[in-house]
This record gives sequence, C-alpha cells and structure tokens, in this order.
Amino acid sequence: MQDLLELIHQLRNDYSHEIVRSLMLIAVLLLIRVVVGRILSSNVSVPVEERRRWSISTRNFLFITGLAGIGMIWANELQTIAVSMLAFAAALILATKELILCVSGFVVRHASNSYSLGDHIEVGTIRGRVVDIGLLSTTVMEIGPQHNAHQMTGRALTFPNSLLLSNAVIRENYMGDYVMHIINIPMGYHIPPARAQRLLLEAAEQHCQQHVEAAREHMERMAERYLVDTPSVEPRIGMQAADEKRYQLILRIAIPAKERQRIEQAIIHQFMEQCYPDIPAK
Repeated sequence: MQDLLELIHQLRNDYSHEIVRSLMLIAVLLLIRVVVGRILSSNVSVPVEERRRWSISTRNFLFITGLAGIGMIWANELQTIAVSMLAFAAALILATKELILCVSGFVVRHASNSYSLGDHIEVGTIRGRVVDIGLLSTTVMEIGPQHNAHQMTGRALTFPNSLLLSNAVIRENYMGDYVMHIINIPMGYHIPPARAQRLLLEAAEQHCQQHVEAAREHMERMAERYLVDTPSVEPRIGMQAADEKRYQLILRIAIPAKERQRIEQAIIHQFMEQCYPDIPAK
C-alpha cells in the first residue's frame, strides 16, 4: 500500500498538468455526449433511424477526438515509451536472431512441404535421409561421403532450419519409389566416343530393362498426380567435352530408388570390363 501511495504521489508531481488536461478533455467530451443525446431524444419530429444514426456518428467522432486529444497531451511521454519499447524490441531481436531464423525456416518448410521424414534431401553441402524434424533443426543420416555416392555413412548430421532460408532444398526421391538417376563417367580420348557410348548403353539396358515398364507406369501416375512433365524412362546417354584430355559420358536411367547404388555399380563394372578388356582383374 505504501508503494502504491508513493507511486501515485510521484505521478501527480511529475504529470500533474497532463492528468488535469486529460480529465478536462474527458469531461468536456462526456458533457457534449450527454447534451447531444438529450437533444436527439427530445426532438421527436426526427425519425428514429435518423436519430440513431446521429447518435452513433457523434459517439464515434467523440471517441476518435478523445484518443487524438489524449495522444497530443501525452505525446512526449508516449514518444519516450515508444523509443524505449523500440530499443527493447531491437535488442530482443538481435539476441534471438538465430532462433527466429530457425523457426522461420521451420515455417517455410511446413508451408512449402519441401521435405518430410524419410526423404533424401540435399541442403548446401549436407546430404542425407531425414530422420527427425524439429522446430529449430533437422537431423539426417548422411549419404555419401561424396555427392555421387548413395550409401549411408553411419553419421548423423543436424543442421539449423535457418539454412532453408538461404539454400535450395534438393529432394532426390521426389518421384517416389522410382527415380531418374544420373551417372557421370569421364573417359580419355583414346577410347572412341562411339564405342564407349555403345558399351555403356548396352550395360544400362541389360541392368535396367526389368525396371523400365514399372518405372514408366510409375512416372505416368506421378504426371497425373502432380501435373508435371516426366522424362522418358528409357536409358539415355549424353556426352560433353571435359577438357583437352577427357570427355564425359552422362547416363540417365530410371530405377528403383532403393537400388541406385547396386545398379550403378553393376553398370559401371560391366562397362569397365568391356571397355578395358586387356586390363587384368586383381
């Protein structure tokens, strides 16, 4: 009670003029409201709907006038409070910047449905299978160690969701059970490109033929569901000149997502054995 009395006494000493002017403004507005109400009530010649409209308009006008008047009376004090609140808000934002970014990344992921549990994703230099999604971070089981490898390394990687705001999310298994898989093979120019393409295509067709029909049906369902264009599921080979010593074969195949590593290795082994038959196996 003593503290309350001291606070009231301090407010009366520091803000006596503002308090008096505020009370006077409120009193004048209330008086006007009462006078207008009595005038409208006594004027029975005016329709009820018209009087009600005038009453509501007067009430709203006096309310807005009162807010504006009190704001002008307390302008200096409100400005001081606003500056203090702004400084506090800025300090709070700076102190919790990373947390805010992580929560924002979680909201972006949820709104865009960029990935979910079990998806194989790549964010920046992080690549793996999603095993946990939290408000602040996401945990994946690493796949690699290099970008072209597709085996679990046994390591768990946790990255903050703030990375989702500055990096593109690559979802490797977006197409579901079957994926379009890319194999890059660098070759020296001493191997004729036409021969290398023929041998690689033969190896791809041999190991992928059993999956072509199922992959085609799956891609057709994905096209109908997501209204997107899907590529051909037949093995396709492209070629690029890497430098003055090497060119690169680019093989695209449609295979089950779970068998990418096995089929890729089988194709590469068969291709290497046929392309370099004179090199003895150790």
